[in-house]
Amino acid sequence: MVNREAIEIELLPEERELLLEYGYPFPDARAQLEQSASSPDIEILTISRFYLNQMIGDLSYSINKRTKGKLQNALIELCDRLEFAERHGDGELDVW
Repeated sequence: MVNREAIEIELLPEERELLLEYGYPFPDARAQLEQSASSPDIEILTISRFYLNQMIGDLSYSINKRTKGKLQNALIELCDRLEFAERHGDGELDVW
C-alpha cells in the first residue's frame, strides 16, 4: 500500500541544488537536501505531499519570476517530474 502522506523522490545532484536555491524547502526537506548536497549520487528526499505541493508552487514562482533560458528549462523539467511524483506517488527516476 502506498503511503499517501509521504513520497520518496530520487534526486540527482543538480536537482537537489536547484531545489535548495529555487524551491524554498521547509526545514525537514532543507536538512535532507543539505545533508546530501556534496554527494555525487542519486539521493532520496522523503517529503510529505503537502510540502511537496508547496515546493512545486515555489518552483513555479521561480520559473515565472526569477529565471530565464537554460536555468528556466531545467526548473520546468524538475517541476514536471515533481508533479508526476505527486500525482502518482512514485518519485523513482526510472518511472520518469
